[in-house]
Amino acid sequence: MRGAYRKKAAVALVTVMTFLGLSAHNALAESPQIVEGSNVTLLYYITVPGEQFEMRAIGQFVQGQHQLLPVLERQVKGMRTGEEKTVDLSVEEGFGPYDATKKKAVSKSNLPQNAKEGDVLQDLDGQPAIVTHLSDDSAVMDYNHPLAGKPVHLMLRIMRVENPL
Repeated sequence: MRGAYRKKAAVALVTVMTFLGLSAHNALAESPQIVEGSNVTLLYYITVPGEQFEMRAIGQFVQGQHQLLPVLERQVKGMRTGEEKTVDLSVEEGFGPYDATKKKAVSKSNLPQNAKEGDVLQDLDGQPAIVTHLSDDSAVMDYNHPLAGKPVHLMLRIMRVENPL
C-alpha cells in the first residue's frame, strides 16, 4: 500500500510542478539569456593561483555597460540563471601588470591617525590606495589594484537575469 501511495504522490507532485513550470530543465531552458542591457546578479569566487587570496561575493551589473572586465562580459554573454562558468584570466586580461610608478610618498599627516600598513584609504581626490609603508612623518601609498600583476581564477554563477523590455 505504501508503495502505491508514494507513486501516486510522486505523479501528483510532478504534475503540479509541470503545470506551474517548475521543472529544473524548464526553469533553465526558459530563463532569459544574458544579452546587451541585461541586469545580472551573479555570485563570484576569486582566487589567485599559488597565493592564499580568496574572495567570494555577490555582484550586480548591466551587460554592455563596461561594469565588468571586457573578457568577463564576453564570457557571460548568453548564460542563463543557474549556469556556472570557470574563467582563468591572465595578468593582461585581469587587472593589468603591476606598475611601480603608481606608488606615491605622502605626508603622514594626510592619513587618519590610526592608519596602518595594509589599510586601503581614499586620498583627497577620492582615489583608493593601499598604505604600503609608514614612517614617523611619511607614508607610501600604492595606487595599483590589489590584484594587479597577478593571474586570477574565477568561478561565476548566474543568480538572476532581467532583460530589458
